[in-house]
This record gives sequence, structure tokens and C-alpha cells, in this order.
Amino acid sequence: MNLNKDMENYYFIQRKSDQAYPLIRITKRDDLVNTTLINLEFNGTIPRNPVLSDFLSGPEIFITNKIVNIIKNFNPKGVKIINTELTTPKGDLIEDYFCLITENIIEALDKEKSDFERPRRSYFIKKLILDRKILNEIPLEKRLVFMLRESLHTVFHEKLAKTIMEVNPTGMEFINIETGGKPLG
Repeated sequence: MNLNKDMENYYFIQRKSDQAYPLIRITKRDDLVNTTLINLEFNGTIPRNPVLSDFLSGPEIFITNKIVNIIKNFNPKGVKIINTELTTPKGDLIEDYFCLITENIIEALDKEKSDFERPRRSYFIKKLILDRKILNEIPLEKRLVFMLRESLHTVFHEKLAKTIMEVNPTGMEFINIETGGKPLG
């Protein structure tokens, strides 16, 4: 891997485009700063044969212990892993998922190279390029997982994304934040 910080890549995590992976919604939680448990249920149309994968998509990132252990091995700063309870339509309780929350919010949009509009408080981004100068000033432990302020998406550093993909997780893929090209894998 290229150790040049200017060449580091960053990725969004997304649900694989297979209809078998259900969407999740939060039914109960306290504020994310102090909560120790988040209650979940399936959201929208439930696939006929839902596959409970290593990543389930919802308003936050929900992952299995397999992925949590990899993230913990990197010792990222500002990342919280919160227990969840997923209730199925039949009332079964699944406790195999964790919610990943990052407190690291970084404003890193390269405003000269990106194509965006900001009519008010929100950004409408057509082409996203990260400002490497800003990112290079932040310790790696705080940019392994962070929220990009301008897009409100959770972003994963290339080292972490590649290590997660090495264990062949189900139901997820990483897309380069700048190119949006084919999934990492």
C-alpha cells in the first residue's frame, strides 16, 4: 500500500444491492452520547427470505461482532460501539448487531476541486474531492472512521476498509468517496 498520505483513499459503506438484505430502523434509543442499547426492527418491505448479513443498513451503521473486532483492533479514537436488540416481525430477539457511531466530524470537502451547491445549511454535492491538507493534519486514529460534515456520511479510511473486506463480510461494500466507482473488494 502506498504510504503517501496524499494518495490515501476514503470510502462510504453501503448495503449490497441484493434484495435479500433487509433495512433496519431504530424504534427506541436515548441520546447517542449516553445510550448503551438501541432497539431495532425491520423497516419497509421485508424480503421473503431475509438474509441477516454482517452489515444492515438503516439510519446508522449496524454491524456484527466480526466487523466490530476488526474496527477495535485499529483502536480508532472517537468511535463508539453500541449494543442493539433487533426484534423480528415474529417477536424473536436478535442481539448479534452493534451500532457504530463516530464523534469525529471533519469538514474536509475541497471546495476548489469539488462541484457543489450550498443554498443554505446543506450541501448538494455533485462531485466530491477531499481536502488532503486538512486530513493530513488529523491523526490517523481520528480519521479511520469519521463523519464528513458536508455530506453527513460516515467515511472509512482505506486501511480499515481493506482489512474489513479481507474477512469477506456479507451484505456490504465500500465505495470510493471521490470516484464512486466499483466497490472495494
